[in-house]
Amino acid sequence: IYFEGLTAELLKKVALQSQGSAGPSGLDSGAWRRMCSAFKGASARLCNALAGFSRLLATTELSTVGLAPFLACRLIALDKCPGVRPIGVCGVLRRIVTKAILKIAGPDIEDACGHMQKCSGMQ
Repeated sequence: IYFEGLTAELLKKVALQSQGSAGPSGLDSGAWRRMCSAFKGASARLCNALAGFSRLLATTELSTVGLAPFLACRLIALDKCPGVRPIGVCGVLRRIVTKAILKIAGPDIEDACGHMQKCSGMQ
């Protein structure tokens, strides 16, 4: 019941606000915005499927083997002189789903973490 707010409308809204380059899938945020809005019935079905996947991801313990394509990241090494900082660039779909889940659970996460999590509730 907690994650029933993960609707097709919310996923479409988050997708339309997404920005950024492509991850391993090759689809950038512009492609996801177009897929979620430009094709009427097909776009509605896609957003509905994304909402169902988001609810499943938020409420069920899933195998990481099955989620491997969703969790895949591109690793980039930044030279920090001295040393190297690894940066992970994940796919736009992962960012869309994560932001939608955080729209629902974010306030409770902020309450639970408070000052313990440095980035909780940053605007």
